[in-house]
Amino acid sequence: MHIGIIGAGAAAVALLDALAHADHHPSGVTVFDGAPALWRGRPYQPDLDTVRVNAPPPIMSVRAGDAGHYQRWLADRDVTDYLDERLGQPLAPRAVYGEYLEDTAREAISRLGRVGCRVRVVRSTVTGFSRDGQAVLHTADGDRIPVDRAVLAVGSGRPRDQYGLTGAPGYVDEPYPLARTVTGVPADHHVAVIGSGLTAVDVAVTLAATGHTGPITLVSRSGRLPFVQQRPVRLDPVHLTPGAVRALSAEHGELAFAQLVSLLRAELAALGQDFETLATEIRDAGDPVTRLRRQLDAVDSPHHGRRLLAMVIRVVGPIAWPLLADRDRAMLRTEHFRTINSLSSPMVPHNARIVLRLLDSGLLRLRAGVTKIEARPGGGFTVHDDRSWSADTVLNAVNPPAYTTPPDTEPLIGALLAAGAAESHPAGGLRAEPVTRRSMVGGAPDRTWHVLGNLAADSLFIATNPPGLAAEAAGLVGGLFDA
Repeated sequence: MHIGIIGAGAAAVALLDALAHADHHPSGVTVFDGAPALWRGRPYQPDLDTVRVNAPPPIMSVRAGDAGHYQRWLADRDVTDYLDERLGQPLAPRAVYGEYLEDTAREAISRLGRVGCRVRVVRSTVTGFSRDGQAVLHTADGDRIPVDRAVLAVGSGRPRDQYGLTGAPGYVDEPYPLARTVTGVPADHHVAVIGSGLTAVDVAVTLAATGHTGPITLVSRSGRLPFVQQRPVRLDPVHLTPGAVRALSAEHGELAFAQLVSLLRAELAALGQDFETLATEIRDAGDPVTRLRRQLDAVDSPHHGRRLLAMVIRVVGPIAWPLLADRDRAMLRTEHFRTINSLSSPMVPHNARIVLRLLDSGLLRLRAGVTKIEARPGGGFTVHDDRSWSADTVLNAVNPPAYTTPPDTEPLIGALLAAGAAESHPAGGLRAEPVTRRSMVGGAPDRTWHVLGNLAADSLFIATNPPGLAAEAAGLVGGLFDA
């Protein structure tokens, strides 16, 4: 069996590692990616040390079933300068995590080679396919490569230029790597950053670290900052568990979101804690600076609501998501995606302290309700919210919406849809079978095509955390050989 993996980011690394540790191995693997930095994806390219991993090592392993894999790799490196004292954990630069992904990929390729599986990397995008007994992948460079199984592991792509600013002097559509983009911004410029999530935080923190003296304004529709991560505490749920979720689904035919909330209530009650404290914090739409200050003070809070919820989203979420009723999945996608994403990937205290200091100093500002940003003919930009104001530089820090197709992959997805090898999901992305991640067409799985990560709208709610990708990759491997 020859497997084609389309994309060479974290999802591809997880898949290669899972293949290397499987009971059965393919005869060959070809990985396709035209990006300049293999295995790192968009977030983990070589960059400035200010751009840190936004999670502690125990929840960043890319090897399925081995939560300590990244932690052990990191133990061989000096990361004492990157200790987040409030978390009690080292938060290495993202470039260092990129090295971990590279090392994991190389180790997996070497292991596969020892069992007779040749891994080849083609530095080009896949633009289409045809059938000739098996799938034949067409690359942008004109190659035609036959494969028995193909896996879409393409990530979410670059930010979208929602205000039509591409080409305007001073506009940066893709902020990463910040070493290339932020360091070129004049120190006295008023910088408008589109977005107020983790990428916007990276931009603000890095601008401050590189000596920027002009104002920095985060502009977004909501004006909300991410939640602040709390010091990890060991939790062993007894109510909100994968087994309990499966049992409820089997008993009722489908899982209701209200049932998950009831299990969460029971879990907190077992800890002697109340649900309303958690609910009030999640619903708070008040002053974001007051909220940030309060959450920084609560890093060591004995109330485990947010800790428990963050863990459940990562551990139980992938199991619960495909079992949920369609109406509940639609509700969570449309009304609560940003909140749940922020709960599962909160801002680390190290960055939160810097952001609060910048806000208190007046160097950093938050503005909600942005409706339009225009490039002025003579240079600079006009930002419209409840008034109109000027900025010298604009950086786009809004990640693509969930389940969107990266622009480089759109020709291939179009070919798959036209050939009946894939089926669009109403929420975006492609339909995929849970666990095996086979592409679903007309309610039946396709034997050739598989979907891993962001494009699998049916199977995943949040597809960016490495342990989640690792678990999905391990399930997918079984489907490759069973198909």
